[in-house]
Amino acid sequence: MLDWPTLAFQIVNGVVWAMFLGLIALGLNAIFGLLGLLNMAHGAVYAVGAVIAWYTVNRLGSFWLAVFAAPLAAGIASIPVYRFVLRPTIGQDMMVGLVATSGLLFVINDTLLALYGGSPGLVPPPIGGAVGILGIYYPTYRLVAAMMAIAILAAFWLFLRSTAIGLWIRCVAQSPTLAKASGVPVERVYLIIVVLSAAFAALAGVLVAPMTTISYQMGLSVLGPAFIVVVVGGLGSLGGAVAAAVIMGVARGVFSVFLPPTYAEVCAIALFLPFLYFRPNGIFRGRA
Repeated sequence: MLDWPTLAFQIVNGVVWAMFLGLIALGLNAIFGLLGLLNMAHGAVYAVGAVIAWYTVNRLGSFWLAVFAAPLAAGIASIPVYRFVLRPTIGQDMMVGLVATSGLLFVINDTLLALYGGSPGLVPPPIGGAVGILGIYYPTYRLVAAMMAIAILAAFWLFLRSTAIGLWIRCVAQSPTLAKASGVPVERVYLIIVVLSAAFAALAGVLVAPMTTISYQMGLSVLGPAFIVVVVGGLGSLGGAVAAAVIMGVARGVFSVFLPPTYAEVCAIALFLPFLYFRPNGIFRGRA
């Protein structure tokens, strides 16, 4: 017999988690679209954000400090990473960037293991209580965190369309050569995208920290779904990435009501096969 409260909870939960997945996929999409790199270390930056949240709560007693500190720290740390790791791989064979970012992934994971340890940790939600929605009570913090993620995604969309830097980014995404010939500072655009991508991933880690178990390898579990969302959503399509994230989140939640978690994950991924066939360039794009 179908349990409506459980199903409703999983639907709402799927949409909420989709916002965080979209935030992570945003950075992956931007780096791949502009720099041509498959950033394997992106999930590790997400884990860094969660670990920073754990430290600020347990050492300083403030969760909200991590909301500002983690993106700032990740953005600053990404500057030398771009200069010495990512920049030399631009224009090279894709495997060069894959190897470089995979090495960076191991470095970040081992650093987290040395500083944080291998034991899992928990961060209590900074906001208690629950809100009635669809006939169920859903944790208030999760809804607030999802709203923050939506605000960030909307702000980035406006940033791309309402600022000179956003125009530069769109120009470089179309053609770096023509953009450079038109006077666009391509190198600066690359650096801005790397910094923003790291900040978004770290922020996602902070927001998710009170909702999951924190570990130094937690970024590995989101990397696969994030790549799938990028591919299905379409390269350079923010709306497509968010739509794909919502489909995956809701599908995984609904399937988990009827199937074990592993099978639910497989079914949610298999659901994207028709999209890849009929919309190979992305959900909101035409057939290739």
